[in-house]
Amino acid sequence: MSLPGYSAGRHYSQAGGGSNYLCLPEEPRWKGHLNSSGGAVGWLFGAEYRMYNFQEVLLSGSNNGGSQKFHGRPAPCAVCYVPHRSAHLMIPASDTCPDGWAQEYDGYLMAEKNASDNHSRNYVCVDGAPEVAVGPIEQSQALLYFVKVGCGTLPCSKYHNSWELSCVVCTK
Repeated sequence: MSLPGYSAGRHYSQAGGGSNYLCLPEEPRWKGHLNSSGGAVGWLFGAEYRMYNFQEVLLSGSNNGGSQKFHGRPAPCAVCYVPHRSAHLMIPASDTCPDGWAQEYDGYLMAEKNASDNHSRNYVCVDGAPEVAVGPIEQSQALLYFVKVGCGTLPCSKYHNSWELSCVVCTK
């Protein structure tokens, strides 16, 4: 069973708020609220992909002449229930699961970019065959960028400098 929704996070240019991405349901359910935008509050915005033509060729089925299928488009998410498997593991820099684990999907590690962010986010593993959520494009709110590796302390012979990191999601 899978519950689809919208990826969301703090605005890329704002400090404060949460440090991780959330998966919001397609149909929100509300409790009481005040119709006001002022005061000391945190904010949550829809996340969108930040990938360019040359990066889209990394994704399954996206090599379509560089039409920018993903850049600036809303990123969906899903909360999945896998019966009889209670452990969930995301492994960066891998595309296979350990023996005895079931692979749910593999793809690329993504997060906010380093240069302009006010605080960090959790890394997320985005499916190598991503989808686009329904919604407006180019809102520049919460952003998902490919994560590249910097070698040095990590051995450059294995972790090639500036390569995009793969990832895999496993359950057991």
